[in-house]
Amino acid sequence: MTIRGWRRIAVVLVCTVMGGLVVAWGVPTLGAMVLIAISGLSGIAVFAILAPDVDDEPATNAPKSSGALPRGVGRHLLERIPSPLFLIDARGRIVYANTATRAMLPRLEQGVHYASLFRAPAFVDGVAQVMQGTAEQTVTFTTFFAGIETHLLAQMRQMEADQEFGAGQQVLVQLSDETRRMATERMRTDFIANASHELRTPLASIIGYIETLQGHARDDEAARIHFLDIMSQQAARMQRLVEDLMSLSRIEMDARSTPTTPCDLSRIVLEVTDGMQPLAQRRKATLQVTFGQESAGIVADRDQIGQVLSNLIENALKYGGEGGTVRVFRTEADSRFPGMIGVGVSDDGPGIGREHLPRLTERFYRVNAKQSRAQGGTGLGLAIVKHILARHGGELDVASVQGLGSTFTAWLPLHTQDEAA
Repeated sequence: MTIRGWRRIAVVLVCTVMGGLVVAWGVPTLGAMVLIAISGLSGIAVFAILAPDVDDEPATNAPKSSGALPRGVGRHLLERIPSPLFLIDARGRIVYANTATRAMLPRLEQGVHYASLFRAPAFVDGVAQVMQGTAEQTVTFTTFFAGIETHLLAQMRQMEADQEFGAGQQVLVQLSDETRRMATERMRTDFIANASHELRTPLASIIGYIETLQGHARDDEAARIHFLDIMSQQAARMQRLVEDLMSLSRIEMDARSTPTTPCDLSRIVLEVTDGMQPLAQRRKATLQVTFGQESAGIVADRDQIGQVLSNLIENALKYGGEGGTVRVFRTEADSRFPGMIGVGVSDDGPGIGREHLPRLTERFYRVNAKQSRAQGGTGLGLAIVKHILARHGGELDVASVQGLGSTFTAWLPLHTQDEAA
């Protein structure tokens, strides 16, 4: 019985006892009623002080909250996690997979054995060790999705039994796609190695000729003139490489800032081609410009677009063959590049093999390394072009047929007067 119930019984008993005493003492009826009321109220007050009402305070034996999520909330949260997550029961069967896992493995069905997910011994061994008592395991392995090599990192840990996902010990597996990170790391390593090699070669050449001039060729005027000429070429090569590296670094730093300056592409083309005429004369080549003077509005970094055109024209003049013809022209509209204007640079040189085309914009990649170095190339020109066009929302299109020459087209978003308004 509650304290409130005992309180009522106490009031009734007090009133009854007081009524009996009043009758026994011969007190008049009205006075007896007053005494009984006063006694009852006094009893209630005393009992209320000694035993406060439980309805006003929490029960001391009420169970405390454990902080556990209501049933169903855990599954809802797991569905919202962007990383692939799945649970394996004690029999090795998949009992749950979130949305990200089902997107990565569309053929995954609940109840299949974990060993059938990936053909990767490292993954299977890692799960087995956790099921045998190891608290956590982290493994990396390689698999293929639609024929594309993918590097995955799997983090596995023991989970206590949860009735929402089934009874018994469970293993939680979280997957992370490390393909892009590893590619970036590999690219950084290759870049450092290539840059070091490109600088080391001319530097070693210069040091060797200096030592020769300081030694037995000290008084040989003909040798001194010849060696100094080679040293000058090698020093110029290192200077171009450092400038290209710095240029590429600046472009990457500005990659997230969109240009906002309206420019006329026609004027940029004419200015750049006028500046390339001396190189064309040295190469005994003909530089034909048919872009026209019709206004072509773009929003761009004027200097960077000039650098794109300079790199493309310089490559065409150098690798198109001495005495050839290089054309700079406005390309026709192409459905592959809607809303864009293209500047084409073509040569009639030996062309480029199809196997080389996908890699032309890689840093330090050369179709013919010996010829490139002889022409003073750094292997960074097309990488710079690619990054600049990407910053401007444009693209580089390459077409080449061996024996018939190559055409490089820089596509840029066209900026109309309506857009400017």
